[in-house]
Amino acid sequence: DPKQLLHPTDSDGELCGSGQHADRPYLYFFDWTKCIKAFGISSDVLKGRPFVCPTKQVCVKNCPTKTSHFKFDNYHANRVCTYDVRDDDSNDEELVKSGECATYIIASKPLFGRCIPEHLQNLASSLIEAPDTNGTNKTIYDTSGLPLNGSKLDQGVKYLVDILNLKEIASFLVEDFTTSWQYILIALGFAAIISFVWIVLMRWFAKPLVWLAIILFIVLLAIVSGLSFFEFIQLRSKNDNQILSEFKFVADANYYRSLPITWLVIAIISTLFLIISVLILLALFKRLRIALAVLQEASKAVGYNFFSLFWPFIPFLLQIGIFAYWAVVAVYLATAGKPIYRVSFNETLDNSSNTHVGEICDRSTWNSSGGMNGDCVFWEYGYDPQINLDSVLNGTGRHFKSFISFVNQNQWLPQLYSAFMLFWLTAFIVGFGELVLAGVYARYYWDRERFGVPCSSLFSSLIRALVFHMGTIAFGSLIIAIVKVIRTILEYFEKKVKDKTGKVAKCLFCCCRCCLLCLEKFLKFLNRNAYIITAIYGSGFLTSARRAFGIIISNPLRLLVIDKTCDFLIFLGKLCITAGIGILAFFFFTHRIAQAANYVPELHYYFIPLLLIILGTYIVASCFFSVYSMAVDTLFICALEDMKMKDDNPNHHVMMSKGLRRVFRVKKDK
Repeated sequence: DPKQLLHPTDSDGELCGSGQHADRPYLYFFDWTKCIKAFGISSDVLKGRPFVCPTKQVCVKNCPTKTSHFKFDNYHANRVCTYDVRDDDSNDEELVKSGECATYIIASKPLFGRCIPEHLQNLASSLIEAPDTNGTNKTIYDTSGLPLNGSKLDQGVKYLVDILNLKEIASFLVEDFTTSWQYILIALGFAAIISFVWIVLMRWFAKPLVWLAIILFIVLLAIVSGLSFFEFIQLRSKNDNQILSEFKFVADANYYRSLPITWLVIAIISTLFLIISVLILLALFKRLRIALAVLQEASKAVGYNFFSLFWPFIPFLLQIGIFAYWAVVAVYLATAGKPIYRVSFNETLDNSSNTHVGEICDRSTWNSSGGMNGDCVFWEYGYDPQINLDSVLNGTGRHFKSFISFVNQNQWLPQLYSAFMLFWLTAFIVGFGELVLAGVYARYYWDRERFGVPCSSLFSSLIRALVFHMGTIAFGSLIIAIVKVIRTILEYFEKKVKDKTGKVAKCLFCCCRCCLLCLEKFLKFLNRNAYIITAIYGSGFLTSARRAFGIIISNPLRLLVIDKTCDFLIFLGKLCITAGIGILAFFFFTHRIAQAANYVPELHYYFIPLLLIILGTYIVASCFFSVYSMAVDTLFICALEDMKMKDDNPNHHVMMSKGLRRVFRVKKDK
């Protein structure tokens, strides 16, 4: 039941704000101080079992707004009791002794459906007092008869108090998003138009645009470095030449802007990027000519197949749909099961030899268990080993019952299967998009001179992929999914045992993760080239992968250097568009564009729409430029295969264009 994630649960395992408690949306804890007992129970007593806070928890219509004690005259009007206590039951002392009503009431406010004591940070260690009927302040006592103070409550609700500020910030972020979503969509639309125009212009001005992207990138990094150092020097002079006087984590971005250390970090990072970028350009300068020629040829191929520019948005939407479906399945799996109750004790027992703190208990028979100094309290929804499967699975076979029992006892299996299918389907969609585009540009390379390139080449490639190559894509993506699952399981185990392992084990885990990550990256690279071979020859995955691997081994320097140089140049184009839109959005939301100052919305944190615009712009630009990347890779593999055919058969007519002939120094056929 996904409502378990939205609504709190009382001590009986019933949801507040749902079902029979639909009019009681909030959860109230009778005595927060009992939760402190977790610090007093040793690990020898728990033996790996979870600690359960023994205080009673009930659903209430509203969180109490006044602090009171059962001995005060105003207690009856504000008391919180179990569901079977009637309003006309006036014997408050007896109800408190029997545990049916809370000993004290604390003024609270709702947080995630829980009633949390107010103003804890102002109470500190002072005693909590409340006025009685006569207006005289009197001390509040807990269920043990000890004076209640702020430190006790703070310990009892420490986890939820830490979330309190995050909840307030989260509400501000949601409010900022609802206020600025129109501006975000406008910015993303503007980014799509610029990306589209950029790619159209590359059809005729590929070299000038690439050089423009390189120059803009270097100049932008230089400007950011210079301005950051200048801002750092100015702020340091105002702070008596101190770089860092005080640092704290706050939600206000203006606080970090006023710190000299912030600008120093930005200046150092941008300067490092600037130096690295200049060194890369100097090292690859000779290869830039070849890469630019390949990009120019890719621009022509994209120009011949104009509709392919919009193709990446279809796989992108499919990816979103798959992720949304996986999220829904994960929520249902996470909330599957029956209410689980565990033993909780009101006091920490010195003699713990016969103590079963945290063990699963049966609430229906608990009251008849004599001599137990504790209670059977709801813990979570999950598998109960005491459940009678025969009553649930009546009429089913023995093997089916065994299977259901096994899955219930190992609920990580459905979660693992769900994660595996997410990895497989996402890799499948990526491979499907790559194969369709590879088919378009392979046809451009081989058929351009002989038959021409029809406008329907994208549709033809899509039909070929759907009819003939779904198994190829499924097999290739399956290998990627298996490696990802193995890496995920390894990371899970590493997280579980990180506090119990030494440096050698941590080093081994790190090496294994690194190796699996490298393997995954290589397999993605191999799959991409295998799909291109499939688009050329129509062969299956294993045949295509073997042929692609042979190409990689035969041309390692030529393939990696030129391919990665082209990828770097394409990345610079995406970065320029993202940086341009991001800077424009920054000036807009900070009221630095005078003509648009009246249209700027009032926001708590302007960096929320700014970050969403930057991230969205990069995704939109990546969708457009991924077409270019695939065109470069396909044309490159086709050219290598063309030269191999020429080497094997001197009478073979090379299908390369004039630009690629100059790049690969291939003479024209006589």
